[in-house]
Amino acid sequence: MNTNRFETFYDAVLAIIITILVLKIPQPLSPTWGAVFANSLNFSTYAIVFLAIINIWYNNHHLFQIFDEINNRALFAYGLSLFLTSLFPYFALWISTNLYSLTAETIFGIIIIFANLSHIIALLAVYGANGYNDKLENLNIKPIHILFPIIILILGFIISYTVYPPAIYVACLLSVIISIIYNKFQRDEFEDTERFEALIDAIVAIIITIIVLEIPLAANGSLGALLDLKLEFFAYIVSFIVVFNMWKLTYNVFALVNKINYNVIWSIATMLFFLSLIPYLTTFASMNFHEFVPQCLYGLDFMIISICSFIGTYQMKRLDKSNEYLQKTSDNYNNFIITMVLTCIFIIIGYYYYPPIIMISCLLTIGIQWIFFVKKINLLEIV
Repeated sequence: MNTNRFETFYDAVLAIIITILVLKIPQPLSPTWGAVFANSLNFSTYAIVFLAIINIWYNNHHLFQIFDEINNRALFAYGLSLFLTSLFPYFALWISTNLYSLTAETIFGIIIIFANLSHIIALLAVYGANGYNDKLENLNIKPIHILFPIIILILGFIISYTVYPPAIYVACLLSVIISIIYNKFQRDEFEDTERFEALIDAIVAIIITIIVLEIPLAANGSLGALLDLKLEFFAYIVSFIVVFNMWKLTYNVFALVNKINYNVIWSIATMLFFLSLIPYLTTFASMNFHEFVPQCLYGLDFMIISICSFIGTYQMKRLDKSNEYLQKTSDNYNNFIITMVLTCIFIIIGYYYYPPIIMISCLLTIGIQWIFFVKKINLLEIV
């Protein structure tokens, strides 16, 4: 059977798993740096799972570029893999709150191992269904490349049960990092960008919709009760514009792009990671609207998103140097410089005078970005 519908379904499930995971992170107990750092293990666990899922997507995207058919055996294996991956958010939160528990470490490690094994079974099934495909032979996938993450996890189990209980957690992180590094050396290019664009669209769409879920329900049916939530709704409006703006920027760039590679995918994926923190930070900022730390974190996240977007665009330009329109559209860094300078200025103002100005500055920055962008497009059309 053709793989197109399965690819769409598979990517949608991964996008949902990635984005709902951030909802599992508890809010800081107070609007202070100490309370934020007390949650650092939750954030690092979220980062590990996010990287792992993007890496799973990358590996499957690489594979699905080559073969055309998938059979019921492969569908069953991929279904099992999706089931195990869907457990990541629950058990990631559990292990981050019980880092030294051997039970939590063991169950989390077992889920990761079996997720890897299901991927191997799916890979074998795909090979079996596409034995006529000569391109599969060029993949040069060696058993050690597939088994190495499992070997690391087994070592983590041994160390956890003998010396250091969190070793399984560390082994999971190492296995993900090694797999990502290995993929980098493949130096693959993908001329079909539609599947990656669809993943971006799915993640951004889910981020936008889960932001509103974080707005508390009005205490009663009166207008006054609704107006009591004015800060929460203002924060939602700002976050909606920030997230939609990032989607619009990627849409404009990918409309010009003919191919992508590892560097492009991981630059945009990093942007999506920090973009996925927007619902969490929106709640934190709206609950502590006049406090500096929540507003500063929101501004810093906005800056990091812009940096990742800039790096992604730069990588696309490097990859596709013959694309004249892409080169001309992205031939200066005014938008990036404006974002960095203005956000830094307003963070300083927020620290000394009025913290909410940091969130407000995101709207101002986006407005200025679009003025520059529209002018540039108009000039290129005239030329």
